[in-house]
Amino acid sequence: MDKRAIFKRTVLVALGALGISQVALAADDFPNKPITIIAHTGAGSSTDIFARELAMAAEEVFGQPVVVENRPGGSGATQMSALKSAEPDGYTIGVNTASHLTAMLTNLKDLYSWDDFAWISLNQFDPYITVVSEDSPHDNFEEVVEAAKESGKTIKVGGFGTVGSAHNIAFNILANEADLPFTWVSFDGGPQAITALLGGHVDMVNTNPGPALQFAETGRVKVLTILDDERAESLPDTPTVSEAGYPADTSWKQIRGIYGPKDIPMDVQVKLAEGFEKAMQSPGFQEYMETSAQIEGDRHTEEYTAYIEQMYGTAGEWLDRLGVTNE
Repeated sequence: MDKRAIFKRTVLVALGALGISQVALAADDFPNKPITIIAHTGAGSSTDIFARELAMAAEEVFGQPVVVENRPGGSGATQMSALKSAEPDGYTIGVNTASHLTAMLTNLKDLYSWDDFAWISLNQFDPYITVVSEDSPHDNFEEVVEAAKESGKTIKVGGFGTVGSAHNIAFNILANEADLPFTWVSFDGGPQAITALLGGHVDMVNTNPGPALQFAETGRVKVLTILDDERAESLPDTPTVSEAGYPADTSWKQIRGIYGPKDIPMDVQVKLAEGFEKAMQSPGFQEYMETSAQIEGDRHTEEYTAYIEQMYGTAGEWLDRLGVTNE
């Protein structure tokens, strides 16, 4: 062992005796080894693609490899378990979505809570849209609502996840504002829901812009509303819910961000957040954002933590209303 290694080991032992962790010491030169991002979804999903695009752009910023590992399973439980048990040094982090919050309040209740983790950065907003097929007689959301009320029929709405999922909550927020009765039809993803819509198996789909864009561009579907305060650049002719006449709460969105073990030092969290923000400005990542119709996130560390707490509260309220929380 050379003199430098002996000195470093001596310093670490001394710091340990004083109650100062090696993690705190390592924060000064973070990162000095590869960073691993754990995705809770399988390869090829929207979240996996986001993680890989972000990792690729971040390698140049951090000067270290950024590796994505897929650990799907248990509605995110496999990933959360890996993060909760990981060393809180910033080298093992994960991708989160709004689905993490609903899972923590249902099937993962009493196992995980939002405050079990460090919320590092919100990188992406993915607002929800309502879509009908090209042969639908309705050209706007108001016509759908009026027709449903006149006929007395309950419309079938398809989307990703079961009742109580993030997508389901989003449509409930809009349907509640419109006083629109509906039956939720669960699918394994947005593309599957769109396929069912085109096959006439559901009347409407609630999804994100990405799965619907190619069909909207070719005229096979009509996008009626977007649950946001502003129109999307990729869908300039689609009105917001307020413009459509239904001023629903727009704070509930699909999100993609970075989170990790709870005790990651704040200065490491800040370095991660700032590094990923810089990576997102790269031409390659900006092209990905444009083609996938995403909106750039704008919250780091404390702001993101407060936003997660707010969304967790909203999720809890709606899950209670829907009667799907686990006691």
